[in-house]
Amino acid sequence: MIVDKIYNWDRYFKNEIFSKIFEELKEYSVGTPNGTYRSNENYYFKVMSYDTKIEPTIIESHVKEVDVHVLLFGTEKIEIYLPEHVTISETYSTKTDCQFYNLSSEPCQEIILNPGYMAIFFSNDIHRPQIAVVEEIQTIKKIVIKIDEKLFT
Repeated sequence: MIVDKIYNWDRYFKNEIFSKIFEELKEYSVGTPNGTYRSNENYYFKVMSYDTKIEPTIIESHVKEVDVHVLLFGTEKIEIYLPEHVTISETYSTKTDCQFYNLSSEPCQEIILNPGYMAIFFSNDIHRPQIAVVEEIQTIKKIVIKIDEKLFT
């Protein structure tokens, strides 16, 4: 997992396709309708709005796709878990590239994601998004760039 300012993307992504990805990211804004936008077989953008939650139930990891979370507005807490801190609730699905978990312990790390920053979750980084910051529920808008893992090899 990596958390940094978006403009530092080139510190982590060396394949030349990433300059195209992060240039395309600039085309999305608060006014972009929610949905999935695919312009390349190796990545796509998921634009979404939702209310943060006090106790969200989504705890997930991926295998084939790296997630880059970028907030357009609002703030969101994301918890990170070690495999020994969770139990599997739904085994890995190749269709959704997700495995889901139940909590069995406290997170090993928490981040607060704000606009202008990105959180990068690599395969098997177990993360729990959608958490309200200081228990204040708010509507957020974010983009998750889903990037094929093979671009990192």
